[in-house]
Amino acid sequence: MNRLIVLELKRNGLKSYHLAVVIITGVMLSFLYLLAIIPKIDPTETDLNMIMTYNNLINLNNILCMVIFTIFSSVMFSKFVVEEYAGKRAMLLFSYPVDRKKILEAKIFMVFFYTVGAMLLCGSIVLGVFFTTESYFPICADQLSIKTVFGGFLSLLCYSLLAGVWGIVALYFGFGKQSVSVTIIAAIIISTVMCQMLAIAMNIIGGIAFLAIGTIVAGITLSNLRKRVMNMEV
Repeated sequence: MNRLIVLELKRNGLKSYHLAVVIITGVMLSFLYLLAIIPKIDPTETDLNMIMTYNNLINLNNILCMVIFTIFSSVMFSKFVVEEYAGKRAMLLFSYPVDRKKILEAKIFMVFFYTVGAMLLCGSIVLGVFFTTESYFPICADQLSIKTVFGGFLSLLCYSLLAGVWGIVALYFGFGKQSVSVTIIAAIIISTVMCQMLAIAMNIIGGIAFLAIGTIVAGITLSNLRKRVMNMEV
């Protein structure tokens, strides 16, 4: 499996994805500070009470980050899986003296771990910078504590895994249609729905519950994708 993943990385460079992660990190850091400063711009607005605490601020930021990286994951899956199994490229893949399922799994796991790792790195930088500046020059009226910091990084881990999991589910729709656009649209719809539901729950328990559900769905999805690949004729 590891050798197959290394081969995939050699065949397809990741420089453009690295650059995208850097850009996303800058955008998310700016967004977090914007959320934090909004209540100070108009303190009389009661609807802004939900973003006046660190817990809600961090959860909103992590949820949005999850949406972005779910779509990011679908773009990678489009490149590494959907396009590779379309037309003559599939003939080349099936000519390799390697089990079809192992090739598919290597591609999926590579994208999954890259997505999760990229979001963890992005989110850790964003939260690290934000918490550091807040400890010296606080913007939020709430009290920063170790519990808040720990909870922020725990929710980041949960939502990072969710981004990778729902990216696999989006792949299922795009793979069936052999369409890049369907993969990305499915990711947008799934992540948007998840965003709305997680924003209502607004706590780590809800995130863990959705992660458990997503993991089960992704497992079923992966099993179906294996069967599709094994039954493909070229």
